[in-house]
Amino acid sequence: MNSTFSDQIYTEELFTIKPSNTTVILTKPWHELNYKEKEQLQKISDALKQRINSGLCLDAFNVIYQPQLDINQLSIQPNKVIYFGASIKGLTQYELIGSNQLKMVLSESLSDLILSELSKQKLWKALQQLFAA
Repeated sequence: MNSTFSDQIYTEELFTIKPSNTTVILTKPWHELNYKEKEQLQKISDALKQRINSGLCLDAFNVIYQPQLDINQLSIQPNKVIYFGASIKGLTQYELIGSNQLKMVLSESLSDLILSELSKQKLWKALQQLFAA
């Protein structure tokens, strides 16, 4: 008999949980976001979850704070990035940007996004492209 005692007790397979490959970057620390900003982020997450993929929820994303976007400073290199902050010279907001390794969508800050229905529509189209890729 070659089986071990643990093989007899734990008969089901064990799985490795992979970290999320999507990172949300905020230029404001989480504790400084007001209720409406957090609610807007939750609405975006809920829409992704309901309309694109049930695995796309806020809890599954790596949400981090960076005062300025710097992909090289991330401890885990994501496949997809959603950035909420000031515009970045040379990069277009609300368009899919990237290569085979990294795809990202840049948006204005959550507080500015809340005020603009047109920006919300542009962001939604860009996010559909991001997660279809």
